[in-house]
Amino acid sequence: MASSSASSASSKRNVELQADHPCKCDMPSRVNISRTPDNPGKKFRVCQNSVSARTRKCNFWERMEEDEYAVEKNNDLGQIYNLTLKLGNLENEISICSKKLEEDKNYDLVSRQELDKVKWKLFTHKVALFVLFFLYVKDVVLKV
Repeated sequence: MASSSASSASSKRNVELQADHPCKCDMPSRVNISRTPDNPGKKFRVCQNSVSARTRKCNFWERMEEDEYAVEKNNDLGQIYNLTLKLGNLENEISICSKKLEEDKNYDLVSRQELDKVKWKLFTHKVALFVLFFLYVKDVVLKV
């Protein structure tokens, strides 16, 4: 079994906490990965207080068995797969919504153009009616 000196060579970047594996001070343990030549890449648990020099640590140290972090790795892959599926579904939903929005914009543009055409026809008909009315009144007034 590796000594606690292996933990001193571990990566301090990993902050994975495991509440289901508490340390001696009843805090969730922290998972580290060994960087020593004797145990490269091996995972182990330590007291999460071992990160800070300001707090007392309980010197908890526990090696993780290969099958234990293989299951953990499979769970991570499953979570990655599920998140990838969710991301794909969300991207698809965004694409559909974008297309609907674009269609609505196009529909609104076509509707506005058609409305403008109808308004122009109405205006031209009003002008024509006014001109015809003016000519009619002029003709009636001149005949009298």
